[in-house]
Amino acid sequence: MIKTTWQDFAITGITVLFAVMLLPQLRDVISRGAVLNFFSALFTSLLGYAMAMVFATLGLWISVIGQGLVATAWMLLAYFSLRNVREHMFPEETLGSVALDFFTVWVRGVAFIVAGGVKGIVSRIRQG
Repeated sequence: MIKTTWQDFAITGITVLFAVMLLPQLRDVISRGAVLNFFSALFTSLLGYAMAMVFATLGLWISVIGQGLVATAWMLLAYFSLRNVREHMFPEETLGSVALDFFTVWVRGVAFIVAGGVKGIVSRIRQG
């Protein structure tokens, strides 16, 4: 029999509420063509699954289910957002090629932000 603690129930309750709060957004993405940032949703999903694995190592088995629900909701948001972008902007492309294109734009954006930060630090060092 699975031994549960009050922490397991508390974490599960909170994560299930997170999943329920994502349902309206999921409905908008699936039925109304709304779009979320693909990589934010994807990485949130992957981190959610990682958190579920952490809960599993702690023996918080009910929390694994709750966290898995949240991670799955984020994964669905990522998938349907990407699908919506493809259908409206790149109907001839595959989902994979659209995702790769988004990834290159994301990498360029991160590089731009990092370069700006480094430039700011260097200029502050020079001003002394």
